[in-house]
This record gives sequence, structure tokens and C-alpha cells, in this order.
Amino acid sequence: MKMNNRKMELLAPAGSFDSMKAAFRTGADAVYMGGTRFGARAFAENADENGLLRAIDFAHLHDKKLYLTVNTLMKEKEIESELLPWLAPYVREGLDAVIVQDLGVIRVLREAWPDLPLHASTQMTLCGPESALLLKKRGVRRIVLPRELSLPEIRRVYEESGMDLEVFVHGALCCSYSGQCLMSGFLGGRSGNRGRCAQPCRLPYEGGKLFNMKDLCALKELAALRDAGAVSLKIEGRMKSPEYTGGVVSVYRRYLDKLEAGESAEVSKEDLKFLSSLFDRGGFTGGYFRQHNGPQMLVTDPEKKNRISLTEEERARLREQYLEKQALPAEAAVSLAPGQPLSLQLRFRGIRLTVQGDTVLPAEKKPLDEESVRKQLKKTGESDFCFEPITVSLEGSCFTPVSSLNALRRAGLAALEEAVLAPFRREAEAPAGVKKAGTSPAEKPEGRTLFVQPDDPALIDTVLQSPYIDGIYLPADYLPPEKLPEAVRRIHAAGKKACYALPYIFRKEMADDFSRPEALQAIKESGLDGVLLRSLDEAGFWQKNELPGEKVFDAGIYTWNTPAQEEADALGADRLTLPLEVHELDLVPLSGRQTEQLIYGRLPMMLSAQCAAKTTGHCLKAESRAALDAPAFTFVRDRTGAELPAESRCRYCYSVLYNAVPLYLADQRLFGQRLRICLTTESAAEAAALLERLGRGLKEDNPSALVPPEGLRFTRGNYKKGVQ
Repeated sequence: MKMNNRKMELLAPAGSFDSMKAAFRTGADAVYMGGTRFGARAFAENADENGLLRAIDFAHLHDKKLYLTVNTLMKEKEIESELLPWLAPYVREGLDAVIVQDLGVIRVLREAWPDLPLHASTQMTLCGPESALLLKKRGVRRIVLPRELSLPEIRRVYEESGMDLEVFVHGALCCSYSGQCLMSGFLGGRSGNRGRCAQPCRLPYEGGKLFNMKDLCALKELAALRDAGAVSLKIEGRMKSPEYTGGVVSVYRRYLDKLEAGESAEVSKEDLKFLSSLFDRGGFTGGYFRQHNGPQMLVTDPEKKNRISLTEEERARLREQYLEKQALPAEAAVSLAPGQPLSLQLRFRGIRLTVQGDTVLPAEKKPLDEESVRKQLKKTGESDFCFEPITVSLEGSCFTPVSSLNALRRAGLAALEEAVLAPFRREAEAPAGVKKAGTSPAEKPEGRTLFVQPDDPALIDTVLQSPYIDGIYLPADYLPPEKLPEAVRRIHAAGKKACYALPYIFRKEMADDFSRPEALQAIKESGLDGVLLRSLDEAGFWQKNELPGEKVFDAGIYTWNTPAQEEADALGADRLTLPLEVHELDLVPLSGRQTEQLIYGRLPMMLSAQCAAKTTGHCLKAESRAALDAPAFTFVRDRTGAELPAESRCRYCYSVLYNAVPLYLADQRLFGQRLRICLTTESAAEAAALLERLGRGLKEDNPSALVPPEGLRFTRGNYKKGVQ
């Protein structure tokens, strides 16, 4: 068993310069911070260019690190001409790492600055060693794991990939896997993948706040996380105050220090109460480290308001404590001798340097004394340094103006700062443009095919009866590998292609299930024509086991730009599903390769380890084995009266929350070489009528048949409006 003997990093949020100072002054080893663009907290008090450059220097002067969040999905123009010029000054200044979500950003930054460390954001939903190893080969140095992983799962990633792992230990929990929630973008045009989440999940729904998670507090799990392989412990909260940041960091620093010293680290009620006073969303939860899900992880009181219970006096005290200047002491030795230049020698962290000033004069009247010289050198003002101790050497009777001593002090401070920061600087001119493979958009691809993705295996016969359908995606959540060969045989007998739609989330339980010898053998011998991969974990698993079929990356492996498409190709994709959130015009540059486009179906708005059925007191997996073989829905009513189907996928215990109405794009300008129809809540009769209408209209090129049927409630999604 691989042991993690490294000291764990305490990583804090910095939504402002003051929050950064509070984090460092209370014991954080590093902060993550956003700039004015491309960060997943667009509404935080993000630093402008000068502020961020100053923050990078501040971190390095204090022997700390700063990671920049560039963790949004990018449109073509942004990644092609805006990203690199915006980022170049920070790379030159010595940025320690960039946190990224977009595959295209990984590709572009790796090619522009190969020595710039890249950290894969939690929004990439990397749940296992399969994805970690894929990205390790593509130059990623650290994985920020999903909050949903258990301790054994974290250990598995560490032991099988050897990657640096960053784990959240405190702060807000999303009900959805980060990066896999399209709810805010679909309902209001504010995409969480663009840093603008409006948090509709926090609103009340019929039955309470069904998706409103308590905040995480993992103080009790520090030793277990170290043993599992975590090298960085991350506190959430870039939208929070400096008092919050400093307060939370101070508590975690104390317990980490106890752990590293081998002391008892039992968590006190007083510390938990203090953390609650900084911010309370309805109590704390220990998260997913030791439990898969459960209603006790959610806010139980629908009327509970987010609360900060600090008094104004306490806030003022904390602010003074956390933001009070803490200068860095540098040893100073100043020498004065008549006829010789002023000389100041400085020592700091192994750095030794000497600066010289004006020539010292012989004293005509009152000569300088040591205390007068020392007094001037102590006036370091707003500098991050102070001179301590100061040794003064006077030879004979000396005189020099106060202005000369001040100039010597300023020169020494400037030289010392430059000496500390110089090792971090990079040569990092922004490339003139982003290299792209160069594909031409296809206005109306010839030989367009039509595939159907039925969530319910009971609809397979209905699909097979349609003469217009070219292929079927078999749902792995309800059709395990052992049942594949027979299902594929039936599909091939009907003259159609058979593909396998893997689960939306692929974690240890799923990997173990699919890794059974009989399961692998069934897949290899099934005759599959293709596989729909929903995550990079599945892409890595399919490659490692050399499993058959065309590899289709689903829309949840985001490719919003052509560099992302190229990176997906390099990761093994044969075909890409076009994005669901973007405007139709943004699809034009993405349509020049083998692509697939969803034209009908309820959009998956949220993928969650939680379950609406279990939360409301009915665990379907415990109540009925039938839930393993067919979809089961809990309908959740929102404030507008709309009913959202929440599908419990019980075989692997996760859920999918769908939009209240289906997406309908069949009558729009389309870009995919292959088109996909998704069936979720439709009955067999509704599915048959839909396939007849859409199949005939598309295959016979009959636009009038593609007009939405009268009475159908549907949405265009973001196709006509895009997202911010």
C-alpha cells in the first residue's frame, strides 16, 4: 500500500486581497484566487491585473503559493484570441498553477507554457484513477476531486494514479456533482460552467429544500484524508468575507499542526461553535467520506436562513487580528566610514545581498550615532519587510543626510524584494494565436443518421419497430453487461447498430462491476458497434481494457471550442456530442468533425449522489429490486408549479434531475452528422408516435413534418439564447 508521507497543504479561498492576507496570516499554505475573467466565481471581488500581480508577489514574499482559477468553459473566440494575452502577465509574474475545467484550456496552456502547472478542477468530475491517468499523460499535475468521493475512493485514485490530490474539507456543498449541473443555465441563462450560477437548487421545492445541502466540515477527517493520499486540503468560500476565511483557516491550521506533531486532535465543541458563528447554512455535515448520501446531509428546516452570528465587536476583533500587518524580518548590517559609500548588507531565507549608497562624510559637528541610523532604517512603512535585527558599524566620526539613509533603505528593500521574487519569474510572451487543426463547418452533412437513447429497456422493442432509426443506445444503468450479447443480437437482427450508454457517473462501485471477468468478456464478445462515454473515467476504462466500438463522448465531456475537440480526440474520442448550453451560432466552428447532436429529449439538469426519493423517505433500491431494471421517477414541483422528473438510478445509487419539458430542435438548423433522440418519461405509444414523426421528417427531408406537434410543451433550451 502506497503511503502518503508528505505534509498536507492547507488551501484557502481568496475572493479579495484582504481575504488572501487573512488566509496567509492565519496559516494557509496557498490560496486560490480569480482574476477578472474565466473564473468559476464571476461575482466574487476578483482582482484586476495590478491587484492580481501584487497578490502573486505577496504570496511569494511570504513563502506561500497562489493558484489562479481559470475554470470556466470557453467559447471559440475567447480561447482563440483572448485567453493567452489575458493570462500572460500572471504567468510571467510567477503564477504557481492554473486551475482549469475546459479541455481546450488544458491543450492551449500546455502548448503555450509547458512549465506552467495545471490543476484539473473539481468541475471536471474526475472520480477515479482512470481519468487521473489520462490527464496525467496530458500534462495535468493535480486533480481536484469531487466532493462526493468516499475515503476508499480517494485512496484508490492515489494508489493507482500517483497524482497529487486536492480534497475539499470545509464549506458549501452542491447537490450536483460540480460541473455536471446545467440547472442555472437552462432555467435562467446563468451557467454554472461560466461562473454565474444563480443557485436555483437552494430554493424551496414541494416538500422542502430538497437540494439544499448543509455545509461541509471535515475537521474530524484530517488524519483519514492524509492516510487516503490527499496532499491538499481545500476550504471553499471565495464569496465569503476575510473574517470567514481567516477564522476557518485558523481552526484548520491548529488541528493540522496537532496532527503533524502526533498530538491528539479531538475536535472541540467550542471550535465547531466558532465555525458555525462564521457561517451557518443549517448545521454541518461530515460529507461523503463515510456515507454515500442521505437526507441528514440536507438542510432540514425549509425556513432556515444563511446566518452569521458574529457580533460587530467580534468581527472587528477578527478583522484586526487577521489583517494586521506582519512584516517579514530581514537581518540588516549597515556600515558607515568617512569617504566610503554607505553599505547595507541583508540576509533573508538564504539570500545575501549588499546595496551601496551615497558617500559618507566626516562629521563637522554632531556625528551620527548607532541609534539615529537604526531609527531611519526601521521606517520600512508599507513594505512587506522590516529590518530586524539591525547591526550598525560606525568607523570614526561619520555624517550622512537623513535622505541618504532613506534612499539606502529603499534601495535595500527593493533589491531584497527582487531577489526573493526573481526565481518565480518566467519568460512568458503570449503566442500570437492558438494553433488549431483547422476543420471546415458542415452546413448539412450527407448521410445523416438517427439514433435513439431509451432510458427504459422496455422501449427497445418500440425503437426496433421504427424503419427510420439507424441505431440504439442501450442503457447500462438498467442493462448490465451480461445482458448485452442478447440485446445486441436483437438489434443487429433488426438491421440497426447497437451502442452502449454508460452511466453518467463512473465511480469505484461501477468500475468494480464492469471489471468482473464475466462482464468484460460479455462486452468484448457482444458485437457492440459503439459506446456512449459520459466521463473521462469511462474513456480511460474503455481504453485500458481495450473494449470494442466507436467511442462517442457525450455532452457532459465538454467541448465548447475546437482546442477542446482536439484534446478530446487525443483522449480517444471517435465522435463528439455537441454542447447543450451554447447558442446555435457557437456550434458552427464545432461541426467540422464527426459529431452527434441531441434534437429531442428532456435535458439532464443535475447529476447527484443524492436521491429525491430517498430524501422524501422512499429508498426505491431498498423497497424493490425492480428499481434496478427500469427507471423510477420522483416528480419534484418547483415554485412555478412545474414538475421536474428526478430519476433514481438505483443500480449505482445516483440520480438525474430532468427539465420539466423536453428539448425540441428537430425543426431548427442542425449541425450533427448523427442526431439523437432521448426517451425518458415517454410511454411506448408516445415514443412510437414521436419516432414516426421525427424519423419521417428527417429521413424524407420533410420540414413540415418536423414542426412540433400541437399541444406539445417543449423548450429550445439555450439554442437561441446561449448562456452568459
